[in-house]
Amino acid sequence: MLRSWNRTFLVWWLCLVLDGLVLGQDSPRVVSDECTVTPVLHVLQYPGCVPKPIPSFACTGRCSSYIQVSGSKIWQMERSCMCCQESGEREASVSLFCPKARPGEKKFRKVTTKAPLECMCRPCTSIEESSVVPQEIVNYAGEQPISGHFAKPE
Repeated sequence: MLRSWNRTFLVWWLCLVLDGLVLGQDSPRVVSDECTVTPVLHVLQYPGCVPKPIPSFACTGRCSSYIQVSGSKIWQMERSCMCCQESGEREASVSLFCPKARPGEKKFRKVTTKAPLECMCRPCTSIEESSVVPQEIVNYAGEQPISGHFAKPE
């Protein structure tokens, strides 16, 4: 049994080596990184208030990730996982109209929202999936007054 396993492993290893030699590659196949700030439409909601769509931004794209057999220790794997994430953030304050406000509460509620300032490929982290809300991507031009809704942090 052990002899059969060794033979199988050797054939598998030779296939990997030959694949790299034939294709002229000794590193993983690299996909170009495409990670950009994209205009989106967020719908701000608060109990008792009228939902308000506002222009905002999100990070969208793809980043190179791979897993490969280690070049120096063939019994180990090397991993690289990169994700398109924010690099800095901007804030905006928006007023929501709240017609169902309780007596004594204000009819307008100020809400602060955040958006990415820039985006880049960074090592992936374990972000709670439930905290990420999909947004509708819209075709705003980057030079329009949309960016005026946000104050850049100093």
